[in-house]
Amino acid sequence: MKIVIAGLSKYYQEIEKFLQAGVEVVCYIDNDVDKQNTVINGRQVYSPYTCPKDNIDYVIVTNMGYEKMLKLLITCGFSENQVIGYFYDHTDFYNYTDVLQAEKCLLHSMKCRISYLNVQLKNIKEENEMILGHYVYEIWDKFNKEKIRLPHVCSIEDTWRKIIIDRVSVSRYGDGEFQIILGNAKDIYQGNDSVLAERLKNILVSDLEGHIVAIASDYGSIDEYKMETRNAIRRYMTEKKRKQHYQLLDMDKQYYNAYISRPYVYYPQDEIQEAGQRFKMLKQIWNNEDVVIIEGDKTRSGVGNDLFDNAKSLVRIIAPNENAFSVYDEILSDSLKLCNKNQLILIALGPTATVLAYDLAKEGYWAVDIGHLDLEYEWYLKGEGFSYIANKYNNELIGDIIVSDIVDAAYEQSVIKVIGCLM
Repeated sequence: MKIVIAGLSKYYQEIEKFLQAGVEVVCYIDNDVDKQNTVINGRQVYSPYTCPKDNIDYVIVTNMGYEKMLKLLITCGFSENQVIGYFYDHTDFYNYTDVLQAEKCLLHSMKCRISYLNVQLKNIKEENEMILGHYVYEIWDKFNKEKIRLPHVCSIEDTWRKIIIDRVSVSRYGDGEFQIILGNAKDIYQGNDSVLAERLKNILVSDLEGHIVAIASDYGSIDEYKMETRNAIRRYMTEKKRKQHYQLLDMDKQYYNAYISRPYVYYPQDEIQEAGQRFKMLKQIWNNEDVVIIEGDKTRSGVGNDLFDNAKSLVRIIAPNENAFSVYDEILSDSLKLCNKNQLILIALGPTATVLAYDLAKEGYWAVDIGHLDLEYEWYLKGEGFSYIANKYNNELIGDIIVSDIVDAAYEQSVIKVIGCLM
């Protein structure tokens, strides 16, 4: 009997003690990229996407998030019948007595779940306190704007119109950009860089003709988003975080809305028609335009979908998906050489895009930082919200930096320059 342990939680070593004699743990699966490609207890740790599947009888999920892991494992080639959820409510250990010591597992599972629920209750209490803290700003934003100070962030619709009518360049700011300014870079795609931090800080309060700065509309009313999004924003925008942002922002400046690149996943997933209208509006930005996309080497914007089919023409400059700012001078230099001022430049390159859009605008180019827009479109077409897109890089979902290769002649022919990476 050969099995795989999925999820190197604090419970997995205890669970291994309850395996029946003769059961062999072939390897481990974990979504943590820091654990992947390491050896623990003499066994290789794989991602769900790279784990060998031949001759595996069962996969035992040892963390509490069984449903999510089950869906991922099925996507990666395992069958549902192979997966045992150790902490799943409906798992009957007596159906797996050839793998597990049923009575011991039943008692241990219940004990761990009780402990887990106690921790969850404590976390819920703390989260509710944070959520209530944000409600104050939402209420004041609706009813008494003069009594509380909020950044001036216009609507997503007004941001679209500004870009389309005035053909302005856009630098977008999200949590990643703010964290880099604060010296707390947390994403794998871009580490801390003092030069990048200073550039981001200065551009945030800049006033360049033909260029706008867009930030997330997280500070006041957030009624238009789905409840999951609203609560995520409320948990994020703590008093400490709000104070940090306010110290960096120009509170008298007109900012635009960075959520132009989030037309689907932050909204209720059943509002498909409304999402379609948002994408239709966005497509007007590049309608009948000669487009240059500057993107990461695994981003592949528009590949496999019709997002940019209404563009007049499309070529690409490719740069590294991760730590692109390390070759920023080359990216900027080649962009200025290879692009002309009659083209629309769309940039999907993390925090580097924020700086690049500003520097290109300063030279008279039309450059728009589009962020994760292509992934949003893929999710919209699937109708599933956040989900795995096998051939496209996504730093926001654990495990999605593992990207499958593609063979696409049109994509390859569209590439006019590769900077700092291998295709």
